[in-house]
Amino acid sequence: MTKPILVFQHVAHEHLGELAPTLKQEGLVPTYIRSYQDDLWDVDWEHLGHPEGLIIMGGPQSANDDLPYLRHELRLIETALRLEKPILGICLGSQLIVKALGARVYPGDRKEIGWYDLQLNDAAKEDPLFAEWPALGPMFQWHGETFDLPRNAQCLAASDLYPHQAYRYGDRVYGLQFHPEMTLEMVTQWLQLGHDEIESAALPQSSEEILAAAPQQLKKISPLVQQLAKAWAGLLG
Repeated sequence: MTKPILVFQHVAHEHLGELAPTLKQEGLVPTYIRSYQDDLWDVDWEHLGHPEGLIIMGGPQSANDDLPYLRHELRLIETALRLEKPILGICLGSQLIVKALGARVYPGDRKEIGWYDLQLNDAAKEDPLFAEWPALGPMFQWHGETFDLPRNAQCLAASDLYPHQAYRYGDRVYGLQFHPEMTLEMVTQWLQLGHDEIESAALPQSSEEILAAAPQQLKKISPLVQQLAKAWAGLLG
């Protein structure tokens, strides 16, 4: 039996990537809503076909940007929260969930772009999405903003620079500051598109170093990403 889900997309090159095959295997059928070009002002959950889950991708926008499509997207996120639908937010997506829950999103001290260690805490050991993950390991990052944890949310992971790398709200809503969806093609494309941003940020990792590390790092985390996608799909019931 297939299960329809929505995927909010904020830029063409940020998509499900490595998550897609496992979600498909689990019977999930995604419909992309390209928020940056689709008119959402009069769209409600019913007209979207009563999807059973929602994934919110990343993007270069800020959750604080006063953009009409982000305002309408926040309204739909609030509906999904009210209906207790499983939600997965990645990077900007995690920040939009936070904003819909009334918490603050703001600039971090400096940008994280490249491979940084993700540190899982004790709560993650009992979490269905992260129970099989190691306590420490590299993940791909590309962000410059952070957020306060919403009331009643549980922090699951941190990095040295950003204390809220993963959180769970209730039993079915997850926000990830890092990018589990990356493929080698996506890493290559993002580095090309974001070359100037990397150069101006004075990062500890250059574009060349980030790309050189990608094949080994992606191979290492692929089983973890598949497990995460399978576990999230299981939340749809």
